[in-house]
Amino acid sequence: MHRMGLTLLLCWLAATMLAAQDSLLVRQIDSTTYRQYLDGDYRSLTETSRAARGQGVTFYYLDYRTAIAYDALKNHAAAAAFYERALAETPDDALLQESLYYALLLSGQQDRARLLAASFAPHVQAVTGYQTAAVDKITLAGGYLINENNPSISTGSSFDSLNQYGDMAFTSLGINFNLSLRSRLKLGYQFYNTRFQRSAGGLLLREEQLAQHQLAAALEFFTPGSITWGFAGGYYNIERNDVGSSHNYSLTAFLGKRFHYTLPEIALSWSDFGGISQYQARGSITYYPLGNLNLYGITAAALIQTPKGWTTRQYLFSQQLGFRLFGQLWVDTGISFGNHLNYISDHSFTVYDTYDPVMATASLTLSWYARRTTWSSGYGWQKKEGYAWSATNYNKYRYNNHLINIAWSWNF
Repeated sequence: MHRMGLTLLLCWLAATMLAAQDSLLVRQIDSTTYRQYLDGDYRSLTETSRAARGQGVTFYYLDYRTAIAYDALKNHAAAAAFYERALAETPDDALLQESLYYALLLSGQQDRARLLAASFAPHVQAVTGYQTAAVDKITLAGGYLINENNPSISTGSSFDSLNQYGDMAFTSLGINFNLSLRSRLKLGYQFYNTRFQRSAGGLLLREEQLAQHQLAAALEFFTPGSITWGFAGGYYNIERNDVGSSHNYSLTAFLGKRFHYTLPEIALSWSDFGGISQYQARGSITYYPLGNLNLYGITAAALIQTPKGWTTRQYLFSQQLGFRLFGQLWVDTGISFGNHLNYISDHSFTVYDTYDPVMATASLTLSWYARRTTWSSGYGWQKKEGYAWSATNYNKYRYNNHLINIAWSWNF
């Protein structure tokens, strides 16, 4: 019994000493981070916070100061994580609520920000400017494509038939509706008008304008856990050069999860362009390396399987990069490689159901954000592949497209 009592006493003394050491460490970290906060030494504050967490030390004011420091350093994704930790202890703190809301917005987590703001008291919603609207966004766009696939390609050709698709004008309209706090409906209409010419040996046999109409819709759902999922589809009325119009369809299912700095997504699609079924798997990852919208990128790869097509398997790779140039002006660039024929992207709102397959693309877009409006203007380049036929052979050739486009959108 004497030995057992001595053992318990020693254990109690050891626990007391450890608790005293922990308390001293907490006070030291509290004092250090408070001084760094007052001095505006935010980078050192985040380093002190990181070291403290490595030692298992965390408390309310440390989380709060760390959030403020990351916000000041423009790493809004990290700031949002620490604001959430602090808000868990004081859920009615209006200043914390407002800070978290803006951190989510500035790190590209708009849906989470909207869900959060819906729970705010009316006076906090008024401060942040949050409001609900049935219509979320309206977008108008248009452009003109200059095509180098001109009649001079067929001059002196001995082929019996050469189909050439020339310049194209297009326009589009998109409307997003808020069905509820956790669901959104997107609708889009696109119209294309393309010049078509058929020639043989330099002789023009036929010339006309071909029209194409596209209707797309997507139903998106969000969860508080930053998961986005939904379904999309499209209807396509495509005027052909010799058989009237075709009626085609596409269906897509998608699932994504937003983390602090990344958003991976997988999308599976089916379509029947040309009367043949195609199956597509597309994986992408969107990333914000600085924790804000000043620099972001999207890397994607896709596989298209067409069991009964001339080409049964197609691979694509694409890379987009966007950054703030200055003020409210952003630059978006992109490239892609591979056979894009019938490639479905952007949840069915961008579809490469072209007459000739696109083999590579590059683009540059400037976007200016002014309050609720966005104005964009861009240039796009495409490498396309055409075909010429004779009685015994056919020949492939490449040509370029140059696309100029403008767009305007209004966020409600």
